[in-house]
Amino acid sequence: MSRDTRILIVACLTGHGMTLPEIASELGVSKETVRRDLQNAPAPEPPPVAADAVPDNALVLPLDEPLSEALRVLRSVHNGPDTAAQNVAAVRAAVRATADAVIDARTPHPART
Repeated sequence: MSRDTRILIVACLTGHGMTLPEIASELGVSKETVRRDLQNAPAPEPPPVAADAVPDNALVLPLDEPLSEALRVLRSVHNGPDTAAQNVAAVRAAVRATADAVIDARTPHPART
C-alpha cells in the first residue's frame, strides 16, 4: 500500500481507539512508522451536526482551515481575540457589509450632472 493510504488508515484506526502497537501489528509496520504517520495525518473531520440539533434560524459551518484563515483576517480588522463570540461578530459584520454592497449596487441612483 502507498504511504498516503497507510497514513489515512492509521488515522482512521486511531480514531476508532486502536493503540499504536495494535495498529503497527495490524499493518505490519513499526510503532515508529505509525507515530510518524499520525504526525502526517490530515486533521480529523469535525463530527457532523445532527439536523435536529440546530435551530432553524442558525447557521452551522465546519471550521476548516480556509474559514479559519478568513476569520483571522476579519478579526484582525478589530484586533479581536480568537473566541466564538468574536468569530460570530466578525462573520455577521462581513455578511452585512456584503449584503449592503449588493443592495447598493442594485439600487438605481440618479444620474449626476
